[in-house]
Formats: sequence, structure tokens, C-alpha cells
Amino acid sequence: MREDRHFLFVKYEDMKKNIRSSLRTIAAFLKKELTDEQLTLILNSCSLKSMRETLSESGTWRKDVVRKGIVGDWKNHFSAEESARFDQKYRERMAGTGLEFEFE
Repeated sequence: MREDRHFLFVKYEDMKKNIRSSLRTIAAFLKKELTDEQLTLILNSCSLKSMRETLSESGTWRKDVVRKGIVGDWKNHFSAEESARFDQKYRERMAGTGLEFEFE
């Protein structure tokens, strides 16, 4: 679906590098224009702090979903064996897609 104009792939790592640019890309894909005020509102609403507050107020298990919000934190949760298994499964499932992700 990578070449299908109806799909937009946005990678978390790219968003972390430049969230404003990513939001503008998403808006353009949706054929929506964002004012600077709207962009600022979205940035604030999508901040890690805001998401944590919203989820903690929900009173559900979802409050535990948000971790550190940094790229590469998986290394603190995966053993070497788990990482190797994930890498193998990733290569199998992503083969031929042309999509590439940075895990660091």
C-alpha cells in the first residue's frame, strides 16, 4: 500500500525528529490547512504530558500505555534473545514492502 495515494505512512521516529513537519505532512495528506494556532493546539494536545494526563483521568488500563516517548527505549525492555526474535519476525513481515524504520 506504500504507493497507494490513499495511504500515508508516518513513522514515530520521523515525528520525534520534526513533529511540526510531520503534522503539516498529515494535514496536507488530509487536504486540510492548519493555522499556526491550530498547529500549536495539536502540538500541545499530542504532547507526552498531555496524553499522560488524559489517559490517567480515563481511569482505565490505558493510562499505562504511555512510557518515555523516546526512540530506542525498547532496548530497556527487550532481552538480546527477544530482540533477535523480533528482528527475524520484522524481516519476514516487512520483506518486499520497501518500508524502512530506524530503531535507534
